[in-house]
Order: sequence, then C-alpha cells, then structure tokens
Amino acid sequence: MLAFMAAHRTRARLAFRLFAIVALAVVLVAVAGTSVALELAPAGLLALALLFGRYPGERVIQRFARRAAPPRAPRRARAPRAPRSLGARVAVLALPGAGRAPPVGALV
Repeated sequence: MLAFMAAHRTRARLAFRLFAIVALAVVLVAVAGTSVALELAPAGLLALALLFGRYPGERVIQRFARRAAPPRAPRRARAPRAPRSLGARVAVLALPGAGRAPPVGALV
C-alpha cells in the first residue's frame, strides 16, 4: 500500500510540474506573443531538464570521469641547481663583482 502511495505521489508531482510548465508557456504566448516564446524556448527546455533533476550532458561527463587516470603521487620538488662552472668568458665578468655590494642606483 505504501509503495502505491509513493508512486502516486511521484506521478502527482510530475503532473503538477508539467501542468505548471504548460500554463507558463500559454501565459507567455498570450502576454508577449509567439516570437518571445520562440526566443525563450531553449532556456525553457534547459529549465525543464533541471526541474526534473537531469543535467544536460551528464552522460558525457560521467564517461569522461570514467576515462580519467588515477592521480599520480606528486613528485618531490627540487630546487634548481646552479651550474658548476660558468665558462671562461662569463667567469671573467662574474668574479670581480662577486665580493662587492650592488651599485647604489640598484638599491633605490
């Protein structure tokens, strides 16, 4: 008996929702005209799907979710290493300035 009542309640909700949607569409056509109703039809279809608990494209989203690879363990972050030798030409330029403070203009 309870299962029958639950099914009846579900059907009654569905019928009420469909009646409300049809009534809204009739009022929209009567007040604003058919051109406005045709412009709002895609938004109405989306609202209809959401009203019935469905999300457009949910099957595609579920298919993509199944294909996703399991997350990998994050790699240990390493700090970049400085080169061991700067080379002959760069070393000649870098060595004289290595022990000094920066120029005064760079501090401003």
